[in-house]
Amino acid sequence: MKEKEHFERLNHYFEKSKTGYDLVLSGSKHFGFYPDDQNISEKEAQIFMQERVAEKLKLSSKDLVLDAGCGQGVVSTFLAKKYECKIEGITVLPFEIKKANLLAEKLKVSDKVSYSLMDYSKTKFRNNHFDCIYTTESLSHSLDISKTLKEFFRILKKGGRVAFFEYTVSKDEEFSSSEMKIFDKIVKSSAMSGLKDFRHDEFHNVLSEAGFTNVQVEDISQNAGPSLARLKKYAMLPYYVFVKPFGLQEKFPNASAAVEFYNMAEKGLIRYNIFTANK
Repeated sequence: MKEKEHFERLNHYFEKSKTGYDLVLSGSKHFGFYPDDQNISEKEAQIFMQERVAEKLKLSSKDLVLDAGCGQGVVSTFLAKKYECKIEGITVLPFEIKKANLLAEKLKVSDKVSYSLMDYSKTKFRNNHFDCIYTTESLSHSLDISKTLKEFFRILKKGGRVAFFEYTVSKDEEFSSSEMKIFDKIVKSSAMSGLKDFRHDEFHNVLSEAGFTNVQVEDISQNAGPSLARLKKYAMLPYYVFVKPFGLQEKFPNASAAVEFYNMAEKGLIRYNIFTANK
């Protein structure tokens, strides 16, 4: 896929989906983290997930951090407020810049965060610029994951830390033909071009090939599972009454993903992971 087509599809998907993200996830674009045996709200679970970002990066007030694929600033403003670090957020979606800045003003952290329209595969930052880099479910939108990771490596300081909160998927042959067909429709319509590069038990090798060391993988599928279950509950009625009977998964990727990805995750075809590494 050509770069122009990819970014057009990405912008179309998020423009179309932004109301849903606002209503269901309060503007966030990441799942929650549910500690074992705790009955908490989705909002509380999202905060737990954001705290996992800080924990995995070992954040301090001295750190300069890149939020690569910053969305509407939900994670970056939380981290800046609680941990007093400096964060630069980048996105390729123009509408997100305005929303992120408004949230920063509301939370009184405008002096600690800044947002720019930029492709994370070819940034304008100098070499060895950041102490930390993180993503929260944005790397699957990379058109060339190897290029993206090499760019992260370039702009990260020696000894710097990365934390990627991302999905991995099984090999194609482990999906049934019907599952693969639906999976491909969702991936295409949501511009998740890089998702098939995130294979179970293999993606850590991609990080190593990009130059990162001390690569660690933590499977937190069980902790993210209740988020998937809640999304499936919201989506079941429209999906089974309208979307699936008429084969409209590509037109309604979020409802389709809420139901089908949950079912695939139950079979182990999709996992939710935290990847950490150093330069």
